[in-house]
Amino acid sequence: MLGYHAPMLRAIAEQAGLEPLARLARRPDVHVLYRISVSYFDRRARSSAATLTRFGVDGVELALVFSRALGHKPLLHPISLARYDAWAKALSTLRFDHLSDQAHLPEYPMADLWLIERASGTFVKSVILAPALAEGVHAQLAQAVRTHLPEALRELK
Repeated sequence: MLGYHAPMLRAIAEQAGLEPLARLARRPDVHVLYRISVSYFDRRARSSAATLTRFGVDGVELALVFSRALGHKPLLHPISLARYDAWAKALSTLRFDHLSDQAHLPEYPMADLWLIERASGTFVKSVILAPALAEGVHAQLAQAVRTHLPEALRELK
């Protein structure tokens, strides 16, 4: 079943012309990247991909791109180092790098889906979840996104 979800969610960033995280993570000035791709099952908003980049000494930026909108130009949001650290700590606490995709994802479009990815150097990890149906650690992961990176969930009609 996940064979269908992962390509659809990864296509959001690809269709917006974003470089794959694995390639971006190999850049010498990049420490770590996170990407949150969102697909709305009812098409109430455009799909989006938000890339959070930690670079240089204390640089952190979130770039949000919407499918088929704004010429795929990113909306840039500066993120404070303290906020970035809180986000990274939340994912570490949840043991993100060891999480599997959420179990029992819907086979048919009936819930929004998120693809949350982390990349650093040659390491890339991703987790798929349906936030409205998430339980346990996946619900905590969805809440971490809502709490620490609400800009990543911005909707564009």
